[in-house]
Amino acid sequence: MSFRYFGAGLALLLFASITSAQANQAARADKKSADTPQQKDSPKDNPADALGSLLGAPPVDKESAERGRKIFVPSCGFCHGNDAHGKSGPDLVRSPLALHDKQGDLIGPVIRNGRPQRGMPAFADLTADQIADISMFLHSRAAAATNRFAYKIGDLVTGDAQKGAAFFNGPGHCTDCHSTTGDLAHVATKYEPVELQRRMLYPAPNRMDQLLGKATAPPAPPTVTVKLASGEQISGALDHLDEFRVSLLDASGWYRSFSRENVTVEVHDPRAAHEALLPAYTDEQMHNLLAFLETLK
Repeated sequence: MSFRYFGAGLALLLFASITSAQANQAARADKKSADTPQQKDSPKDNPADALGSLLGAPPVDKESAERGRKIFVPSCGFCHGNDAHGKSGPDLVRSPLALHDKQGDLIGPVIRNGRPQRGMPAFADLTADQIADISMFLHSRAAAATNRFAYKIGDLVTGDAQKGAAFFNGPGHCTDCHSTTGDLAHVATKYEPVELQRRMLYPAPNRMDQLLGKATAPPAPPTVTVKLASGEQISGALDHLDEFRVSLLDASGWYRSFSRENVTVEVHDPRAAHEALLPAYTDEQMHNLLAFLETLK
């Protein structure tokens, strides 16, 4: 019993010590905040800065990066592309030299001296500050390329809706399973174009949504019909299928299993038609079909 009281007393002392330390730390932080003048319009932390910090990249100064962009585009864009992703010259967004540069310490000599043997002219008139701004611009491009949180999807609806309707009702065989007045009625109001395209190509639930805990409808299970030698047919949700056996759950919930030796098996998988189309689609057909689905509002 004495050990129990001793342990409880020790825990209380430890709690009081931690609480006191936290209070002192908070007081020091408040004092420092009061003594330090607050900057106006200070930029808020964003996912790009957090990700860049995690990867060891310097924080992006947006004003410096914009100044660097204005120098880079007319001076370097004709070779390296206005977005620095390369043109006739190399991609600088993935350049180790640019990625490890700090305020022009690595790219500065290259910019000032050029690389005549590779066709790069010298820019000896650029100041150290201008080169530092170019460096910041390149870091901003690298941060944008690696930051999936800030990725912006462009306009996906670029196809011909009439041609998409012809594909839907014709060679795509979409009407074998779907109806524009049934399961696809108003589908374009339910999903954004990018999600609608994903569901068109990969109708299975989005694994990322599942990982994030979002509500996702389970995929429709494949069904199977087993025809016995007697002519009797048993249908239900497919449980297992291999070269030797087929098993299912019938409408009453009973588990049924059959040898494939003397039966005929017909499987209907709602996703099979989508999977079969994937290697057959042309880019034009894919965009046209999405444009048609976007009219179903």
